[in-house]
Amino acid sequence: MKKRIKQLEQYNSELQVVEPNDLGIPVLTVIYRKINIFFKTAPFVFIVPLSLLLASLLVYLFGFVVVKLASLLQYGF
Repeated sequence: MKKRIKQLEQYNSELQVVEPNDLGIPVLTVIYRKINIFFKTAPFVFIVPLSLLLASLLVYLFGFVVVKLASLLQYGF
């Protein structure tokens, strides 16, 4: 029983070790960490309005070509 508890303690300590994200280039790592803070706290506050705005802009600029392209891609996959 003690051996099993020791194994579980070792496994638990391994699970808690998480290395910080590193992109390899210090400038990109700093930018990534600053942007990532917002996505961790409230992702839908930024993603949903931005995607709706982008989709509306694409339809306004390119018309229904975007809708036809989306339909074509949907049938293709």
